[in-house]
Amino acid sequence: MALEILGLGLTALLAAVVIFFVVMAFFIWVGAKFAAIKNASFGNAFVSAIGITILTIVLGAVLALLNITSGGLVGPLISVLVTVWVIKSVFDTNWGRAFIAWIFSIIGAFIVGI
Repeated sequence: MALEILGLGLTALLAAVVIFFVVMAFFIWVGAKFAAIKNASFGNAFVSAIGITILTIVLGAVLALLNITSGGLVGPLISVLVTVWVIKSVFDTNWGRAFIAWIFSIIGAFIVGI
């Protein structure tokens, strides 16, 4: 019985993670279309969503260890630059268009409730 509950919990967690990536990818994709990025595909947006999530977690841990996140704008600025860099790299575009796509990903993050 306990293993069935654990399996159900893990299944729900996996489903939530996939839904999170799909919703974030959708907003990045819409932002990429809005910014007129040539390589604006949902697949690229999905890869961006995964990359952004992984790098944000790693960056948050590193900045917390370095005590950079407490006060100031250095931590959030680094986080924004890394996020925009991921979008720029995956979509092979410039910083301005990547920034526009990032703004849409922020809208998606607020809608998802992060």
